Amino acid sequence: MHSDEPLQKSQLTLRFVDLFISYGFQLTLHAIFSIFQTEIRFLCTLIVICGLQTVLSSRSSNIVIILLDDVGYGDLGCYWNPTGQRSNTPFLDYMASKGIRFTDFHSAASTCTLSRGSLLTGRLCLRTGYPYRIPDGFVGGLPLNETTFGETFKAAGYRTGMLGKWGMGIEPDYHPNSRGFDFYFGLPDGNNNGCGDEAGGTLLPNVCPINWPNASWYDASFCYLCEEERAENLAIPLFRNRIIVEQPVNQTPLSLRYAEMAAKFIKDGSKPYLLYVGLAHMHVPLFHMPEFEGKSASNSVYGDTLLEMDNTIKTIVEAIKESGEEENTLVWVVSDNGPDESQCQYGGSPGPFVGAWQRNQGEGGGTSKDTVFEAGHRVPSIVYWPGTVKGGQVLDTIASTMDIYPTIAALANIQMPNNRVYDGIDISDLLLGKPFFGKGVLYHPVTYPFGGECDIEAVRIGDFKAIFATGGQSDCQGNTGTLQQHSPTLIFNVKEDPMESNPLNPDSILFRSVLQEVDQAMADIEQSIQMDKTPIAAGEYNPCSIPCCNPLNVVCRCY
Repeated sequence: MHSDEPLQKSQLTLRFVDLFISYGFQLTLHAIFSIFQTEIRFLCTLIVICGLQTVLSSRSSNIVIILLDDVGYGDLGCYWNPTGQRSNTPFLDYMASKGIRFTDFHSAASTCTLSRGSLLTGRLCLRTGYPYRIPDGFVGGLPLNETTFGETFKAAGYRTGMLGKWGMGIEPDYHPNSRGFDFYFGLPDGNNNGCGDEAGGTLLPNVCPINWPNASWYDASFCYLCEEERAENLAIPLFRNRIIVEQPVNQTPLSLRYAEMAAKFIKDGSKPYLLYVGLAHMHVPLFHMPEFEGKSASNSVYGDTLLEMDNTIKTIVEAIKESGEEENTLVWVVSDNGPDESQCQYGGSPGPFVGAWQRNQGEGGGTSKDTVFEAGHRVPSIVYWPGTVKGGQVLDTIASTMDIYPTIAALANIQMPNNRVYDGIDISDLLLGKPFFGKGVLYHPVTYPFGGECDIEAVRIGDFKAIFATGGQSDCQGNTGTLQQHSPTLIFNVKEDPMESNPLNPDSILFRSVLQEVDQAMADIEQSIQMDKTPIAAGEYNPCSIPCCNPLNVVCRCY
């Protein structure tokens, strides 16, 4: 049984040992050389940044970013509680009362991979070239010319850790340990991308078989070759750095393990730290520990799991308090996108953002995750920093997950790479109560179902949002609505009409005025993207790239 103790030092020798253990027969000289190149790249970055910055003091601020999965605007009691019932998120409500609660905060995209890549880089998916999920067995990930906030903070002397869902590629060069994180403990992708021994709360349970009638899907080099059902029937692996410690992962206690690992990381080591936590909550399948069963206000699988999520965050924040660093640590909690309404009772709440136009005039269909309606990308966002951030603030300033990287870098007095365009902006003045002029334009990309790679299908300018395409996503009843490219464009005043029910009259002076700004904003981003040399994060299928701890077992089973 592998220990869950985090490693405190990154050593090149240990990386090679991890590779041999994790990849076994699959290890090649190319893989070794690629890791060596990663180390050299990091050392060069360190030399450059150290030449630009002074040495960090022992009181440099700690940063904890907690990214939730598929949590809706209406899931948190402090955001939406029209019935006045007991909240399923009491600790998050407490954090909001002692910090900042954003009411007009947006994920960089309305689906997880696009959103996570943009969070890590501060750049739209159109720039990063990472427009879709890389399936198991494909070599690739977040392009190597991109710099994550983990790399920036590590090079500046921070101790860096990543827990939970990664989703940016698991091959040697793309692994969290190669992208700026000293320590990693988590899943390479979503908690639904593969099978497990328990179905959990979901409409589509996917339980791993113990044995299959035809169990010979591997070749002489022991590469897993289940071609037709590889994604669905591969046991979900749990990594500790580059080593698979459990496959399939037991998801029921996983949240507790993340919280315990976070507490150890926070309390160990003398250097300031950056910790990035990607919780599985509230993505299906839903799992929670027995002590949360029936304890939520809604007495439902979703409510009980939401209550466990809240408790997990409480455990992490209490560890910060116990370390004596609460007033020196910024905690930022945000969701990667809106709720998945296609999961019905296993999906979250959009709050007031129901996308009424789609329901009433767009022939029905989904208006949350994977769409450009407000519920797809307007998400809960709470900043907690006692002693620095004034408590009880409710801010309606437009902001985005892409703003997090520039903001934490500014707060830590760390210089970001200056050889690229950032779509996120530094909002540290806003957090600190100083004059702030805000974001002029916010773009909303979406990949599915329009067929493009990170197409911008909506743009927000002030109180107005223009939507270029709608339809194609499923609601709880299975309705999708017809795919429509809109001419004239749908323009909503989302401040006065958060339900997005009544678009502006195309014949009105206001419509024409807003449309001119929209056209200019789209021309600006198209010109900017054309000047940005962006590789595409794709690759060929290679069965040896599938994370498997035991290639001799048809579902890669090991503990």
